[in-house]
Amino acid sequence: MRNICYKLKLLAVVFFSTILSIVIVELALNILDIPKTTISGWTKCRSSDKCNQLHFRGQQIQYRPDDFVTVLIGDSLVAALSLNDEHLPERRLEQHLTGFKDKVKVFTLGTSGYGQDQQYLSLKKYFEKYRADLVLLLFSAQTDVTDNTFPVSGANNTPKPTFWLVQGELRGPTEGWLEKVKTRVKLLLLWQRYGGTTIGTQRNQLWEEHILPPPYQPMTEYKQAVDYSWHETWKTNPDKAYKGIEQEKVGPAGQFTPRSQRRQYGIDLTRKLIFRIKSLAESHGGRFIIFKEERPWEFEDGDQEKVYFLNGRYYKTSIKQYQKNLKDIFEGFENYRIPLHIDNYKVSKEDMHLNRDAIEILMKQLANIISKKPYFHD
Repeated sequence: MRNICYKLKLLAVVFFSTILSIVIVELALNILDIPKTTISGWTKCRSSDKCNQLHFRGQQIQYRPDDFVTVLIGDSLVAALSLNDEHLPERRLEQHLTGFKDKVKVFTLGTSGYGQDQQYLSLKKYFEKYRADLVLLLFSAQTDVTDNTFPVSGANNTPKPTFWLVQGELRGPTEGWLEKVKTRVKLLLLWQRYGGTTIGTQRNQLWEEHILPPPYQPMTEYKQAVDYSWHETWKTNPDKAYKGIEQEKVGPAGQFTPRSQRRQYGIDLTRKLIFRIKSLAESHGGRFIIFKEERPWEFEDGDQEKVYFLNGRYYKTSIKQYQKNLKDIFEGFENYRIPLHIDNYKVSKEDMHLNRDAIEILMKQLANIISKKPYFHD
């Protein structure tokens, strides 16, 4: 009996010593912030002389009471990282608008990887301190729906404040813009990090399993004409080329036909977010316009379907389907699709962003549209 009591006491000492050690280690990890607390979202601009007050690339947010203030929201297209400061979209739009009205200011909210979710949250932050007479959304047809659909961005699965749909109703965000992600115990996070699992990868898995409907299902057989260019590109870099195509995470997914349940979900979610942006702008006395550039390939024969082979699967694409997707997104919102009637519109063969000449055409035509609005001259 005495031996049993001794063993129980020893077991209790070991148990409570272990718990105490875990608590001490957990406290130390919290004090040292190991692993480092994850911030939800990003701004990327770090150069104080080239960033505005919300840490986006662009001029300082400063205006006079009688200035016509325009806010340009978007993603990497508005950040235009390949262009010099004087050729930024905000600078060129402001310059063209001053040809119609003396007192105009244009400011930028947006950077790489931003969909309408991050644009809405950053605009909400902007309105806490500043005003806008007009909010312009530069829509990125190749990426915005995808960026809205998933809770992470980029190859590193960076987490972001994310909205989602429940029976067609908007829910979220998961947390506030640039807020800390709520995490469990640091020891568990450290163990998961050691095993290669991050908060971003966990969220992505959660969305795939419980939030998102099925993605596009490619064909396993196809007997007619096939384009093998995707497969040839994939063979040169199988670890990166078309990575995420199974989840509809690549640009061509916007042309997959027929439209998948996941693409329909993304379109519905995007429309809800655009409506949030519009309502936010109008609640602060501003107007709202969507615009996008029309690249030469978008004018190709819409009735012609094309099938691509990639790693044992056949993907059917259609310009007509792509245009139908855009039509359904923009319906009911004031929107303008501005054609770029130039062949050389990209920064380079590898960089699909708009170059200096394309930005100039886009902003000049946009300024002409805005100049005809009665509220621009009030």
